[in-house]
Amino acid sequence: MRTTEINSIMAPTHDQGVIVGLTRIGIHNTGMYMARGNRNVTVLFSLIAAMTVGALILMALDNHRPIAGAYSLSSYLRLDPAEKTVKNTLKVSPGQWDQVEVYYSRTDGGNADELALLTDLATGTKAQFHFVIGNGNGAQDGAIQAGEYWKLQRLCSGRNGVVRICVISDGMPESVTDCQINRTNVLVETLVRTFGISSRSIRYPATWKM
Repeated sequence: MRTTEINSIMAPTHDQGVIVGLTRIGIHNTGMYMARGNRNVTVLFSLIAAMTVGALILMALDNHRPIAGAYSLSSYLRLDPAEKTVKNTLKVSPGQWDQVEVYYSRTDGGNADELALLTDLATGTKAQFHFVIGNGNGAQDGAIQAGEYWKLQRLCSGRNGVVRICVISDGMPESVTDCQINRTNVLVETLVRTFGISSRSIRYPATWKM
């Protein structure tokens, strides 16, 4: 009789111990989940902060002339579409174009109007081009400007079917900005698509970065 009473008394105590243990395990697991959640929140806020700082840097670049290689997404997005420059600047019906030549202006700056006034000292002829890609000095970095030869669909130096794209640069690869490269590629792609020009008929300077 006494043994049965002792067992009856001890049983609740044992069950209470199990419950306490399980409760402690539950609290421990909850703490682990909360810690993991806090780490995830920290990582998320770090990413947001990094993106914000990057955006501020891009905005700051817009107030300064970009050095070679500098790239501002917000400025790039404000540039006119290449297709608009190719099609909407024509004063006559489009000609037959089947080649594209990209070359350097060999100048530190300039734009379509200024280059049109330059004279080749060797030949005594005026500069002849269809498009100019600005570098931020004389024209906005990456700006695509159509020259009179394109507007009137005239040949440059009598070269039949060749579209000439002049990239403002002194000729050194490091002086060409990322925006100029991107915009030149977009212009070339637009000409290829518009006139059905073969990719094998496109020529770039030897130091051009593809």
